[in-house]
Amino acid sequence: MRFLTPILLLIFISCNTSDNPGCFVNDVDFTNLEGAYSCENTKNIVEIDLQDTFTLINSQVEFDAQISGPCMPQIDFTLYTLIIGKKGLVNGNTSISYYYSNDCSVNINTLTVTFNQNATAEAPNLTYHILSPKIATTTMVEVIININ
Repeated sequence: MRFLTPILLLIFISCNTSDNPGCFVNDVDFTNLEGAYSCENTKNIVEIDLQDTFTLINSQVEFDAQISGPCMPQIDFTLYTLIIGKKGLVNGNTSISYYYSNDCSVNINTLTVTFNQNATAEAPNLTYHILSPKIATTTMVEVIININ
């Protein structure tokens, strides 16, 4: 028993220590242009000059310079960062779903965008986006694309 106690103590200590205790991957609440500004069908009507990539927009000046279409709200960029991108698809799209998280141990926000496809023959080039809580300049952002 004397031999087993130090081993159990060592395992317990090693499992409970980390470089950043209390830091986990957390879901991040977000909104979008539809929810915050009553825009409609943004995947088809919001235009940005991108191809299979994304960008971050942090000011109204950047938004007005890069975005076109009927949805041009005055966004409160003191509260939000717009993560926006384009994705070319080989067949039709039914919907887009989003999952957004932050890994504070490495200071990375991850947006997972899932395109839920259908069998139609159209090949759309769709816009995806979220309005994230304001992102610090020290935080990296990655976008992961899934096609279902």
